[in-house]
Amino acid sequence: MGITKREVADQLGVAKQTVVNYIDKLGLAPEHVTRIGKTDILDNFAVSALADALGKNIPARAPQEEKKKEVVADAQDSVIAALNGRIADLKEQNARLVAEIADMRSAHERELSDLRNQLASANDRAARLADRVAGIAERQQAIAALPWWRRGVFATKLLGSGQD
Repeated sequence: MGITKREVADQLGVAKQTVVNYIDKLGLAPEHVTRIGKTDILDNFAVSALADALGKNIPARAPQEEKKKEVVADAQDSVIAALNGRIADLKEQNARLVAEIADMRSAHERELSDLRNQLASANDRAARLADRVAGIAERQQAIAALPWWRRGVFATKLLGSGQD
């Protein structure tokens, strides 16, 4: 497969018009230049003749398949690098979230412990109040068992005067 006039000019370090002029001077156009669409393709003979006429060396070209493989390999490498970067970011984010969850768990454990302590304290107070209520109920029953004329004096002794 040949190369275009632009590629030859780039490789030789000259303008495209210089390549066109030398193709005309050397008479390469009908036999060694093929037109595909709007692009002229030069065969290897035409490229060599132009290089000799211009007194320059054309660097060896890699076959198109090798270039395609290099492009594909570069694309694959860039995709792999991007994916590795994303994986590293996700690992960092995961570590951050794990630490945040651990902090939240410890805070919840402390809060739960405080609430359990408050519940135990409230249960103790409720038990003490229940004991007092039971004592008061027993005294009221004792008062109720007395005849009505003795209840006032006895109630004052058992329950107190009410001035605390």
